[in-house]
Amino acid sequence: MTVALDEVSELKNLLSPLLDECTFEEVECGQSDARVIRVLFADRNTAYLKYASGSSAQEILQEHQRTRWLRTRALVPEVISYVSTSTVTILLTKALIGHNAADAADADPVIVVAEMARALRDLHSISPDDCPFDERLHLRLKLASGRLEAGLVDEEDFDHARQGMLARDVYEQLFIQMPGAEQLVVTHGDACPENFIFQGNAFVGFIDCGRVGLADKYQDLALASRNIDAVFGPELTNQFFIEYGEPNPNIAKIEYYRILDEFF
Repeated sequence: MTVALDEVSELKNLLSPLLDECTFEEVECGQSDARVIRVLFADRNTAYLKYASGSSAQEILQEHQRTRWLRTRALVPEVISYVSTSTVTILLTKALIGHNAADAADADPVIVVAEMARALRDLHSISPDDCPFDERLHLRLKLASGRLEAGLVDEEDFDHARQGMLARDVYEQLFIQMPGAEQLVVTHGDACPENFIFQGNAFVGFIDCGRVGLADKYQDLALASRNIDAVFGPELTNQFFIEYGEPNPNIAKIEYYRILDEFF
């Protein structure tokens, strides 16, 4: 998908001369309200440019801050440039070369799932005392409530177990099924296979780090296992938990954090 010429011109002006002699291609960006462009430089290097306006600009700021902080602690993209004006906020990062875990056709699924578990284990071992970003449950619930009241929750996108339910009824489950004490670690926040980049069987880094912060480790384990089950099947989901070091996972917490994810 090509990008409108007027948008290209504005982006080039704001990031000049970085984007001179580049070509642009818009890519899908999942649940985010930001737009994403693949940038191909004349020397064949690739970058990704995210931009947004209004309230969505906060997403770009959060990803910029968290990616820079995490860069010295984990494998994440290098930030090339960040620009924020009264009309648009832009983040330009180097591309991690490879394929996401769900699309790694040349890789061994058994090794990919084991490497995903190892990557999360390493991320979760970063000292929580060093992390300035708070994604604990009481704050996520407040954000979920705000999205609910603003009509931003897509009921048609609910997981199969909640298809046909009203968002307000699902939100009430978050208080009925409130789990015990949080096991706080540095989490990715959206640890789906699409956000793990691989070269063959080798993990090369995380992308989309806008939700990185202190949270219960099951924030990551719940989403990773849900999508591993969908992409690779239940046998490798069980292996994921074993490789992570959680052979008897907390089923109640897994279900809870999957419910919470319906609001984001």
